[in-house]
This record gives sequence, structure tokens and C-alpha cells, in this order.
Amino acid sequence: MGHLTGLASRLFNRLLTSRFKQAGINITAEQWGVILTLKQYGSISQSQICDILYLEKSSVSRSVEVLEKNGWIVRVKSEADSRTKLVNLTEQSLDVVSECTKIAQGVLDDSQNHIDLKGLNESQELLVKVVSNLRSLLKS
Repeated sequence: MGHLTGLASRLFNRLLTSRFKQAGINITAEQWGVILTLKQYGSISQSQICDILYLEKSSVSRSVEVLEKNGWIVRVKSEADSRTKLVNLTEQSLDVVSECTKIAQGVLDDSQNHIDLKGLNESQELLVKVVSNLRSLLKS
């Protein structure tokens, strides 16, 4: 099961990145994950992004650098702790988030084509349990 979930994730991300590119949006699936996290949580540190997405610091750092270079995010010093930089979305990224969301939903819909609702619900329940188990194991 581990290989299949990993393969499904990689294929989904590859298709998502391809669809973004077709729409003229220069962003990867991993960078999209960072943007979604910032949209949901607001102004947070790179370390918090790592914790939320379960990604390595180097991976998040690369994504943040590219997103900042492309004008999608900015890093600002935290008022509470000047040693910490917080990552924020820019107006430019907010303008494209709805289009990216539609593209991502299209990829999700296409990937679930010909799967009945019962099968999707059962699969989701199973994956939620697996993710919960894995998170518990990582914390112990």
C-alpha cells in the first residue's frame, strides 16, 4: 500500500504541475502546498510550514525562495521575535489562488473518474486512519 500511495501522490503532483504550466502559471505542486498552507494559516514561519506539511527544511526553503523570487510571497521579520521571519502571501498570489484552486479541483475530479462515491469515502476513511497512525508514530 505504501508504494501505491506514494506513486499516486507523485502522479497527482506531476499532473497538477503540468496543468498549472498549461494555464501559464509557473508553480509546482509542492509550491502550491506552501501557498495553500499560508492561505489557511496566515503569516507563519518556514519552520511551521515544515511541521504542517511534514516536509524537510531544505525542501520548504527551496519552495519559499522560488515563490519569493516570483513575487508570490514575502518574508518579514516577526514583531514578537526579530530573529524569526514570517512568510506571507502577496496580492499577486491571492489573484491567482482561485484559478489554481479550480485547476487542482479539476485534477482531483479527473483522478477520481469512474470511482463510485462509496469507494471514494471508504478510501478516504482508510487514508485518514493511516495518516493518523503515521503521525502518532512520528511523535513517539
